[in-house]
Amino acid sequence: MKAKTLFAATAVIALGISAIGTATQTRAARGTTAIETVVPTDLQATWDVLIRELNSGEFQINATIRVLLQSKIPSPWVDCGSLTVNSKHKIFGDRNYKFLAANSVRYLVADEEVDELIDVERRTTLNALAVIKLTPTRGGTLVNVDAHYVMKFRTREFGRKITPRVLDESIDFDSAGRATVTEEIREGWKMKVVTFVCRPTGALERQIVSILEAPVS
Repeated sequence: MKAKTLFAATAVIALGISAIGTATQTRAARGTTAIETVVPTDLQATWDVLIRELNSGEFQINATIRVLLQSKIPSPWVDCGSLTVNSKHKIFGDRNYKFLAANSVRYLVADEEVDELIDVERRTTLNALAVIKLTPTRGGTLVNVDAHYVMKFRTREFGRKITPRVLDESIDFDSAGRATVTEEIREGWKMKVVTFVCRPTGALERQIVSILEAPVS
C-alpha cells in the first residue's frame, strides 16, 4: 500500500493538521468531513502524541512550523550598513553621528539658513516569518529554514521654521536575498541621498537550527 502523506503545521502557537487529498470540490459539494474538537491534553503533549502515533503507522509526516519575529532593534537580524550625519553651525557647533542604518535613532542637526536645531526622528521595525520544514530522511531529519523579512522605515522632522519632510518606506527580502531603500538624510539645510542595502545576518536561521543541534539534557 502506498504511504499517504500528512502535513502538520503550527503558526506561532496554533496547531493545525490537514490531510492533503484530491477532489476537494467534489467533497465540498457533498458536505465537509472536517472535525473540530477539544482533547484533554495541553499543546505540547497533544503534539508529541500525535506525531508519535502517526509516525508509527503508514503515514509519512512532513512538519512545517512558522515562527514570527517582531523586533524594534533589527540590527541583530538584518544588516543595512551604517549611516553618518555631520552638521556644522557657528552657534550650535558641530554635530557628528554614526549609527547602524537598521536601527532607530533620534538626533539634532543645525539648519544654517533658518538658524534652528532640527529634531530628526528615524524609526525602524522588523517583522520576519521563518518557515521551518522537517522531513524524515535516512539517518535523521532534514531541517530547512527559510525566512521572509519586512523592514519598515519611518522618518519625521520637527522644527518651527522648516517644512518638515516625511518618509514612510517598506522593503522585503528572503533569507538568500536583499533589498534597497533610498533616503534623503538632513545634515542641516542641505540633504544627502543615501541608498542602503539590507540583507539578513543569518542569526534567525542559525538560532533556530542551534536549538535542534544542542544536546538534550
